[in-house]
Amino acid sequence: MKVLIVFLLVFLFASGEEKGAKLEISESTYPSVKVVYDWNLQGPEAVDKALNYIRNHLKAYSEYAPLEEVEIVIVSHGAEIPVFAKQNEKVFQKTVERLKNFHDSYGIKFYVCYNAARAFGFDKEDFFPFVILTPAGVAKLAALQEEGYRLVPAIVHNFKPVKEKYGKKK
Repeated sequence: MKVLIVFLLVFLFASGEEKGAKLEISESTYPSVKVVYDWNLQGPEAVDKALNYIRNHLKAYSEYAPLEEVEIVIVSHGAEIPVFAKQNEKVFQKTVERLKNFHDSYGIKFYVCYNAARAFGFDKEDFFPFVILTPAGVAKLAALQEEGYRLVPAIVHNFKPVKEKYGKKK
């Protein structure tokens, strides 16, 4: 009789219908990794959204893997470069604070393309101390990949109109 009850319970749990997607979590979900984010954004205003991707990346590792297992660097070589310039600190104050926080708290390195910086009229002394100037951003991307970093392109979208149209209705 006990065997029959156990069998029925196992059968009921095994045949139960799932109510949604399965969250995939295992020891291999987020392995130790080095990543380089490729920033060639439309402008400094897009940096906050790009930083949200970095935040989500760090959050995934803090919740599902040891945080020490991820190393993140960013190579900036687009129209976002003025956000790294000291002269624009007041204009982008909150964004600059976030950049500094990511650097100080998580050791994230920010490489800025010196070629692109000069195209904006900036020179070495114009940038914050947490910035590392690299002669050519695209060459740095290739060099980091050669060192074992995985490339993550930063593609920033405005989700709001899509969410309003197709997101879950309340």
